[in-house]
Amino acid sequence: MPRTALDERVRVFGIRHHGPGSARSLLAALDEWAPDVVLIEGPSDAQEAIGYLTDPELVPPVAALVYPVENPRCAAYYPFAEFSPEFQAMRWARGRGVPASFIDLPGSTSLGYRVGEGRAGRVLDELANASGFDDGEDWWEHLVEQRSDPRELFKAIAQLMTAVREHPPERADEEDAASGDDRLYITDRDYEDKREAHMRRALRAALNVHEKVAVVCGAWHVPALRDLPPVRQDDEALKGLPKVKVGMTVIPWTFERLTFASGYGAGVRSPQFYDLLWSTPPEETSYRWLLLVARLLRKEDLDASPASVIEAVRLADALASLRGRSRPGLRELAESARSILGSDEAMWRLIERSLVVGQRMGSVPSRVPAPPLQADLAAIQKRLRLKVDDQDRVLNLDLRNETDLERSRLFHRLTMLGVHWALSERVHGKKGTFHEDWRTKWRPEIVIELVEAGVHGNTVISAATQFATSSAGQAGSLAVVAGLVESILLADLAEALDPVIAKLQSLSATTTDVGELIDALVPLSALLRYGTVRRFEADQVKPVADALYARICVGLPGACLSLDQAGAEAMAGRLDSVNGIVRLEDRPEESALWLATLQKLAELRGGHPLVAGRAERLRFDLNAVDGDWLALRLGQEASRGATAPETAAFVEGLLAGSGAVLIHHRPLLDAVDSWVAALDESLFDSVLPLVRRTFSTFSKPERRQIGELISGGVRELTVDSELDMERATSVLPVIRQILGLSE
Repeated sequence: MPRTALDERVRVFGIRHHGPGSARSLLAALDEWAPDVVLIEGPSDAQEAIGYLTDPELVPPVAALVYPVENPRCAAYYPFAEFSPEFQAMRWARGRGVPASFIDLPGSTSLGYRVGEGRAGRVLDELANASGFDDGEDWWEHLVEQRSDPRELFKAIAQLMTAVREHPPERADEEDAASGDDRLYITDRDYEDKREAHMRRALRAALNVHEKVAVVCGAWHVPALRDLPPVRQDDEALKGLPKVKVGMTVIPWTFERLTFASGYGAGVRSPQFYDLLWSTPPEETSYRWLLLVARLLRKEDLDASPASVIEAVRLADALASLRGRSRPGLRELAESARSILGSDEAMWRLIERSLVVGQRMGSVPSRVPAPPLQADLAAIQKRLRLKVDDQDRVLNLDLRNETDLERSRLFHRLTMLGVHWALSERVHGKKGTFHEDWRTKWRPEIVIELVEAGVHGNTVISAATQFATSSAGQAGSLAVVAGLVESILLADLAEALDPVIAKLQSLSATTTDVGELIDALVPLSALLRYGTVRRFEADQVKPVADALYARICVGLPGACLSLDQAGAEAMAGRLDSVNGIVRLEDRPEESALWLATLQKLAELRGGHPLVAGRAERLRFDLNAVDGDWLALRLGQEASRGATAPETAAFVEGLLAGSGAVLIHHRPLLDAVDSWVAALDESLFDSVLPLVRRTFSTFSKPERRQIGELISGGVRELTVDSELDMERATSVLPVIRQILGLSE
């Protein structure tokens, strides 16, 4: 088609994605041109999304999501804000009863490529620097986004991009061999050529049906769409395209994800400010934004008077005038606000988060199709009254409450599936096992996680059950399966418990590694302790835990032979874990078996002194030996021909974690003091780091008291024998009530 005839029937509007000025100018141009059809840069196989995006109930920002069914992680997002030109073009077409179509490469093709890095984005920065601006973002915002007169804008953009494309920037055409992505590699240059060939093919098809065609595309593509080369040239470029099976939906998006900082290549620096530009007349933008700053500061109990706002507006106007700009941009507004209203960095982080980037999340109508797992989760979230937005929230759950218990089960199921909407937090200031803290924040990527988890089932509970069962079948580690048992019970997945318990019993019967047995016992014992709070029956777990405990006690002496330093440290930690389990359960048979095992470890020939020392300390904590015995054992270790480092290792095992035993048992303190004092200079230098490491685990008050006792600065406390019996007996009724004792 001759160029003159094409110009009479086609208007190509080059826009900047997510540009309010571009959107405003586009609407004015569409009203003037009144096309019969609107073609929009977007994946052509996502045509159905246009109907969802123009739904009156939809609230932007949102994104069209196109993902490979076999590999959802390689999904492509196409975000739209209220001020996005493409979004406004779709709304305009619907309002006028004009068809709108996406014309870019289909997602089934583009997602089959791995595209090399391009450098076209540097062009705008170079043009901006030549025009006296810091970067392309600032330059484009001044010339286009804050423009109030749309006339001749698109003609100027076409001329600019034509000139730029006559001298294209260098592009990176070398394949990234280390990417680990097995998709078909294509250079950025070739990929852009195929995209533009596909858009021209769609344009030709539209010209066969419609008389007046409007094309809305990124400014870079304008020159390629204003001239139509021979059909065979585009057909040649579109041969041999890859094809993958894809799914499509529309999902909520956030202003935060519209920014460059989120990694979005077509992002903007200031979505919230751009939203203000879109919704506010250009002449009112300055004072409205500064008023919002003042309101935010006053909300935080900071000074921001009306007079200060007026002064900041005047300063912003003056800065814009000095820089030759028709009105202040975000840069001038921010500088004036910093100068007049305050420059505290914490305050400015708040302003940037609230008034530059923004904290808005869109929503989609219920008729938009969602993957089954996502739909099930949405129903559960609604039933449990869980807010789904991009706010960072901490939920304090009391598991004695039915709703909180259901929320906890949901969070554990999602965690098992790798859906990271809720993250477990450490509970502070609360005792007992019936409290949980979770931090929730919705991110668009969670939809992809749900798509991936959907291969296991169409509901949260069925998917989690299937995942747990299949994971147990593939697991070869006892500790992994024990962790799965814990997750299953926390998530209340009754159907998965039997096969996973069977796998646990099978592995526990064949595993000979005592360390792995201990690692498996810890989560199982925790389950037995708080099973009543969780309202599940742990009877199936108890026999397995008892069998593991018996095998641990039998196998520990052999497992503690010939350990190196790292192995001894790991084993000492595991001894602490088992000891904690024994003390909490407080069952006489288990305690007796554990004490016998510790005695064997303390007397073990060929064992590591660190483990022996730890065994003696645990015996002391269980009241099996006293401080005098520990002093005797230290003397034996120091006098039986052991080297100084070996004795230091015994001391580390004996004392690590708490110095109270030294404070309250003077013979042991004297024994440690005598041993250290008897070391000659060379041995002392080698032992000092080991002893220092041991004493560093003591609290500051403990270290101070030990120092005072050794230096003689403080005498051991004595009890005053003269008691005031009347005062002492006055508290007995309260003590009886606390302990539940009768009179």
